[in-house]
Amino acid sequence: MNQSLFENTKLAAYFLWERTRTDNTLSLWNCAEDIACCLEQSGLLTPEKITELLTLGKYDLKYIQFVRHIAYRIYLYTNRDDKLANWYCAESLLENGEWRSAICIMASIYSQEKFTANGLSELRSGHVKNYYDSQGASREGR
Repeated sequence: MNQSLFENTKLAAYFLWERTRTDNTLSLWNCAEDIACCLEQSGLLTPEKITELLTLGKYDLKYIQFVRHIAYRIYLYTNRDDKLANWYCAESLLENGEWRSAICIMASIYSQEKFTANGLSELRSGHVKNYYDSQGASREGR
């Protein structure tokens, strides 16, 4: 595994734990990977791109959609049903410069590796890889 990817996933998962207090570390790791994959697919590969979205304001539709994607992934991996808590958790993470940097480095690595011979199969966990593979298949009409 790519050492930078490993370290940044660990850091992103730590901040997820710090905000959610979820005991399942594998779920937090998968959550960090999934959020990075979402960023990679959206072309948000630098902390500056995320900062641009954050400066739009809390009532801007792009901001709302962006935070909703992260809050949904927090819900999905932590099984926490409190929508408001998940929303505030997502906003809190986005305000954390270290987390933004770590998650963007992950997204950037995913973006670079998708064009190599082995692709992302060696980088992503099976759960997250299967999800994104099925999403690609459904978009292509397979």
